[in-house]
Amino acid sequence: MTAAASRLGGRLLGGYFLLFAIFLYAPLVVLVIFSFDDSQIQTLPYAGFTLRWFRAVFSNGDLIASVQRSAVIALFTALGATLLGLITAVAMTAHKLALRGIVVALVLLPLVIPYIVLAVGLLILLNTLGLRQTLWAVLLGHIAVSVPYCLLIILPRLRTIDQAIVDAARDLGAGAWVAFRRITLPLIVPALLSSAIIAFTISFDEFAIASFLVPAGKETLPVYIYSGSRTPALQPQVIAIGAMVVVASLLVVTAAEFFRARAERRLRV
Repeated sequence: MTAAASRLGGRLLGGYFLLFAIFLYAPLVVLVIFSFDDSQIQTLPYAGFTLRWFRAVFSNGDLIASVQRSAVIALFTALGATLLGLITAVAMTAHKLALRGIVVALVLLPLVIPYIVLAVGLLILLNTLGLRQTLWAVLLGHIAVSVPYCLLIILPRLRTIDQAIVDAARDLGAGAWVAFRRITLPLIVPALLSSAIIAFTISFDEFAIASFLVPAGKETLPVYIYSGSRTPALQPQVIAIGAMVVVASLLVVTAAEFFRARAERRLRV
């Protein structure tokens, strides 16, 4: 009875995973397929194969500029959020940290606050300070919402490091910074890479904060796509750029996993 129940549970779990994967990835597959459709209205039957929408994307200066802005903001978000997450994680692993619970709650607060609420608050803050909407505000907002994810990735890795290794380095004459740079930092490189990728993805895809804080004429890609989705003439280009983002994301994730696994193997050796 136990073996039969176990087999039934395994089949149910496998079926659930299959349905979940279909639900998650079927829209991406459909997006890629219709990006080659020679029609401005994406419906069946298929009108024919074409690459003109991709050529239109590269000839659309506003769309390319929005991709570049999103990529630059996401890159700086990845660097800033990973650095802040690392600093916070190191501080939280200290033996003595005053008000540890309050610090943890404040750092993780963006995880439970809706982005739209945070965006409205940032906009009011800018207006109160007499500042205009700017890409710098978008960057700071993206860093704020990305730091908790970075912390949740880096902190467990730090806690798995044997403190005796660091203490041995200190006993041999290494200072606190040298011990961190030569011992701790190499051991958490895979976590730092994962953290940076997560922060980059969050920033590149984020819409709510950007929609409130981007200045006019300097939209990020999600804001541009939202605007273009309501313009019939731009819809095929939006689908084409979406297909390119999906493919690029798959390549980035594959490359990141390869380098992360290689770093893990080198650390084990």
